Amino acid sequence: MYHTLQAGQRYLNTFPNQKKLGLFMPDYRLIRLVKFSSHFMPAFACFALVWQYFFHDPEQSILANATLTALFALSIPFQGLFWLGRRAKSPLPLGLLQWYEELRQKLISEQHNIADQAFPSYQDFANLLQLAEKTWGQSYFDEL
Repeated sequence: MYHTLQAGQRYLNTFPNQKKLGLFMPDYRLIRLVKFSSHFMPAFACFALVWQYFFHDPEQSILANATLTALFALSIPFQGLFWLGRRAKSPLPLGLLQWYEELRQKLISEQHNIADQAFPSYQDFANLLQLAEKTWGQSYFDEL
């Protein structure tokens, strides 16, 4: 599980921040949600605990519910990283495989040394997209 979370973090850092990629893959939207939740869910978890601690009815034991809510809120970024890690390791579908090969050939023609992958994964595709972003900048994504 730890390696899957690491793969998810690596995929999150590798995937280019290009809005147009959201049209082809849900990864862009999920990466934005994971980044958002990793910033704000710890604060929400603390708020849930403090709120229930100061404003709970003494006759009810709601602190356990607040603790569960806080733990769930803290787990949301890890759930997203786990999904991204599984996604990064999975092979590309046929539709994206064609795009992967076209982009790979384009980068090879630009004198980039890219290893041949028998079964490219989403992580390999993210690496290519990142290299395309470094090579051509925004212009490559404007063509999509």
